[in-house]
Amino acid sequence: MSRFDVSELVPGIVVRLDTRRLRALGGSETNAQRTDTEDRAVTETHDFLIVARDAKSDVCLAVPLFARSSPGSAPLVATKRAGDVGSWLTEDVHYSRWQHWRMPASAMVDASDSDPGDEGNRRSFALGDADILQDLANWATRNRCAFRTA
Repeated sequence: MSRFDVSELVPGIVVRLDTRRLRALGGSETNAQRTDTEDRAVTETHDFLIVARDAKSDVCLAVPLFARSSPGSAPLVATKRAGDVGSWLTEDVHYSRWQHWRMPASAMVDASDSDPGDEGNRRSFALGDADILQDLANWATRNRCAFRTA
């Protein structure tokens, strides 16, 4: 288990983040649905798949990952996963089409202490496949909820 280096935060990498730490650091946004009674943004420590990184602002766009399917989620096919860490290669993994996060890369590094991988052995999905990752990123433009402070 080791904290990420900022150079490792590339599209296709999966990183476990402490969302409490992210929120405390500031600068992160999500388009998760929020009502007067409910906030659907993930909390606690959670896995995220980076689908894009803006070089100019150094902000990553990522989707949270889940072990179970739910309305609006879709599976990450096992054949596109890499990184022999825990059950990453054998268990079902789904991403949320309706929840994206924009996070400063520096904040992601600071919130990544609990990631189960090590440098050189990180979890990934469709690493180097810009078309697949762009398809996942495009869901952010279809979301009916605007980005807001996480």
